[in-house]
Amino acid sequence: MKRPVFILLFMLLATPCLIAEGTRGTEAIIRSILEGEPVGEKKEIAPKASPPSAPGLPRSPAKDAGPDRAAQAPGPDEVLLKTGIQLYNAAMNRAALAKFDELKSRFPESPYRDSAAIWAGKIHMGADRPNEAIREFSSIAEDSGEYPMALYSIGEARYKSGNLPGAIESFMAISSRFPDHERSDDALLFLGTIYLNAGKGAQALETAINIIRYYPDRETVDDAYYLMAKVFEKDATLRDMETARRVYRAFLKRAEDEGSPHFRNSPLKARVERDLRYIESTYFKTGN
Repeated sequence: MKRPVFILLFMLLATPCLIAEGTRGTEAIIRSILEGEPVGEKKEIAPKASPPSAPGLPRSPAKDAGPDRAAQAPGPDEVLLKTGIQLYNAAMNRAALAKFDELKSRFPESPYRDSAAIWAGKIHMGADRPNEAIREFSSIAEDSGEYPMALYSIGEARYKSGNLPGAIESFMAISSRFPDHERSDDALLFLGTIYLNAGKGAQALETAINIIRYYPDRETVDDAYYLMAKVFEKDATLRDMETARRVYRAFLKRAEDEGSPHFRNSPLKARVERDLRYIESTYFKTGN
């Protein structure tokens, strides 16, 4: 049943999509993970302290807003946005949506217009109206500070509506065009899950490796380890229970390290322990 690790590595590195990132780097990351060592390249990508539950105010004012706008009393457009957010937080979604729609209608050139569209799209997503959500997100121009979030949100909405090719397109767009955005690693994780469920283990493994390589300090790194283990556990081509077991063990080893908070505090920890017990009891005579 088991295949030597070096044979498995040869299979993976022979896959064109993995070669694109450099076989030496991929091989080093896989070997380091199997040996229980932390890995990752330090790039100029800001760590994501915590994922936002929803968008906030615009990241930057409109070009024609004027230098003193921030020091002035809130304008009617900003009041509408803040009121809508308060209504949303109070679970008064219909009233909140009305405020966001009013802002967009009355102040189409407002620097808060795109934030309102993001919030409105979020409400439609929560109400299981993905097509209406896509309409809101698609109204945001590429030069907007909210555009990367819109790309990610379109991917979520397309996935929810069953448009997997469209979802893949959106998630690939944000991860490749805006690699430092707070949702780029989430987009890769979403891609990996889609690929795994579609039986495309090599592509799923590639996305997991890229999260570990480029986002080692973000909270998706534990999800990437889990995704990698699932590829080796479930994929018809790359299935290798010994390697899956080693990745699970590497996850738990990092969970014991106080210097690895994303593993130590991971909500996946209990699931990893359960899945590891299952593999060892089903495919191995002992847990050693």
